Amino acid sequence: MRNTITIRRWRIDLYESAIYLQKQPNPTCHDCHGEGHIARGPGIGPYGEEPDFEPCGCWDPFRSLRIPLGRRPVVTERWPF
Repeated sequence: MRNTITIRRWRIDLYESAIYLQKQPNPTCHDCHGEGHIARGPGIGPYGEEPDFEPCGCWDPFRSLRIPLGRRPVVTERWPF
């Protein structure tokens, strides 16, 4: 189960075992225009190859904050004996 909430530039993912916080690209960035990456190299060629993308300085896609949640108690419907 995964729930996602976005508040301004922050994306919050809630999992059963942890909460992840990740900063999204800056929508007013002059380099990437809010996409989070910059295209380098030639454009789309005759064979359909895409240009190389590198992350913009306003956003790091691999940086996030993990907040672990406590263990849940195990509830069983049957007695253990």
